[in-house]
Amino acid sequence: MSKFRTRPGVVLTNICGEHILVAAKAAVPDCPFVTRINEESAFLWEKLKGGADEDELLRAVEKEFETDDPEALRGAIQAFLKQMSEMHLLVED
Repeated sequence: MSKFRTRPGVVLTNICGEHILVAAKAAVPDCPFVTRINEESAFLWEKLKGGADEDELLRAVEKEFETDDPEALRGAIQAFLKQMSEMHLLVED
C-alpha cells in the first residue's frame, strides 16, 4: 500500500477559524498557492506530515471521530488522498 506525505513547502495554518494550506518555497510552481480545507481534512493533513498509508489514516480517524460506517470513511479518505494528490499537495512514496 502506498504511503503519502505532505509536500515540502506546503503548510497548514488557521486564519480566522479556517484551515488553510499555503504553498511556499519550491512548492509554489507545482500546486495551488492557497487551499481551504475542513476540520477532518486538517486532521488527516497533520497525520500525513510524517507519512501514512490509507490504513493508518483510517485507524487514526476511527480513534478520533465516531463512525458507524468504516467503508464510507475509507471512501472519504481515498477521495481526500486523490484530491490532494491531484493538486500536488501530497507526495506518494
